[in-house]
Parts: sequence; C-alpha cells; structure tokens
Amino acid sequence: MRAQVSLTPAESKRLIAKATARTEEVRRAAAEGTIVVHPSSSTYFIVEELTGQRPHTATWVCGIVVEKGACVEMGTMTSSNPRPREGAVRTVGDFPHSWVIEGGKLSVGEDLNSLMERLGSGDVYIKGVNALDAEGNVGVLIGNKFEGGTVGMVMGAARRNGFGVIFPVGLEKLIPLPVKEVAREARKQEYEYSMGLSCGLLPVPGTALTELTAVEILSGAQATPIASGGLGGAEGSVMLVINGEKEQVWQAIEHVEACKGASLPQVRVPDCYSCTATICDFPIGDKHWA
Repeated sequence: MRAQVSLTPAESKRLIAKATARTEEVRRAAAEGTIVVHPSSSTYFIVEELTGQRPHTATWVCGIVVEKGACVEMGTMTSSNPRPREGAVRTVGDFPHSWVIEGGKLSVGEDLNSLMERLGSGDVYIKGVNALDAEGNVGVLIGNKFEGGTVGMVMGAARRNGFGVIFPVGLEKLIPLPVKEVAREARKQEYEYSMGLSCGLLPVPGTALTELTAVEILSGAQATPIASGGLGGAEGSVMLVINGEKEQVWQAIEHVEACKGASLPQVRVPDCYSCTATICDFPIGDKHWA
C-alpha cells in the first residue's frame, strides 16, 4: 500500500518527537537513567512525550533564525542567564537551560558542567541541529564566542563517558552539499557582514532522526520525500510517500494525522536597537527590516 502525506515543520517535529521517545536508547534512559534535552523547536515536543507535559520554562529555544536573520530568543536573556559583567568570562559550561528528565520528572537549572560530569553509559543527550545532508550527517550553528559551543563540550563528554547523543531533525533543514564541505566556508571570524548573529557551522557525529526514521520506528513502513515547501502557513513543509503493508501504512497515517495542527510557542525576538547581546555585531543602521 502507498499513501501520500504532508507535514509542516512543527508537525514534523511532533512526529519525530514521538519516534525519539520510542527508541530503545531513550526508553532505557527514561526508565533507568537520565535524559538531557537542549531546548529547541526540534526537541520541544520530546519533553511532552516523555513526561506528559510540555516544558513550562522561560527558555524553550536558544538560537533562532527569524526574518531579519540569526538571533537569540529573549528567554536566554532573562535573569536566569544575565549579561556578564564587563570583563567577566562566561563559559559554555555555565549554560543553565538544559531540560533534565529523571524518573519521568522534568527539572531545569543545572549547569552543563555538572551534567556532563554525571552523565554516563545508559544516559542520553538530545539536541536539535541546523543542517542535515543527504548522507545523514548533521551540523550545528555556533553563534557564541566559545569555540565549539555547548555541542562541542557535549560531544567531548560523550566520547569520554559513553552516553548516547541523538539529533532529531526535520527534512526542512536538508542542505544540497555535504555538511563537512560547507562547514569549511562557515568561518564566522572572516565575515565582513552578517545578517544577524554571525555563525560558524560545526559538523557533529551522532544519530540523526528524521521524518523518514520516525515513520519506520512508529509503523515499520518506509517513507520517501517527494516534495518540499508550501504556502498559507505550510511554508517549509515536506511531502512524503509512505509504502508498506496495509496495516503498517495505516498505522503511519494515524501517527501523522495525530500530529496535524501541532504548533510551537511564540518566538520572542529582541529589538535590535535596544538588544544587550554582546555576541552580535549586526550593522543595524537604518535597515527597515531590522
């Protein structure tokens, strides 16, 4: 049997979250260990799948791409993440916004240094990414001044301590060239202009979980992308053909239909003219779209 379905980016994120929560690695960590989730639009629904509740935190996403360019969500600029004093040095290890799930309960506030010290075999770290190539390789945009960002620290700790790393990512982030190749061009220190926050791209090893993987995990059917894009609120959508035994395909359809209408919280973008972010050198000038 074959069926055609379409998913908006938010709906894809919901479908991928359902599958992520059902992987053996995550189920084991949910039952016996610790799951750490980096806040993002790609991981937002995962918390609900694992705890039964959406995360009620001021920071649900960190770095973002909005109409005016690369930016940060205002939740990262609240009192829980104050602007450093003049001359002070803040490291990625101080990152306080990770969602930590243990025993089905969500907590927030533990710094990344502490988390990386205690995660080990049987635990899982989940993070959204910014680029996916045709071979399943992923890349993460690095906007802060610390080399490698939080993900660089996480990948180093994963190699040392043996915990798993999963990258849920929708096909909306598919790029036409290999991640390692384009990363060589993303040398932010050499940019003379950046529309918003200047970013480098860091290739990272790990398990990429897309809509295609999600369909297989949830139903056993196979999914093939046949088109992308849309209008009227469906911008960035992906269209899939699902193929398999009738029971499998109908099961996949049920999961997709359960995701229809999924939406994310509103993004709060700082005003460029009053923003206090010290890591952005965007030349605002009199640009009408800033």
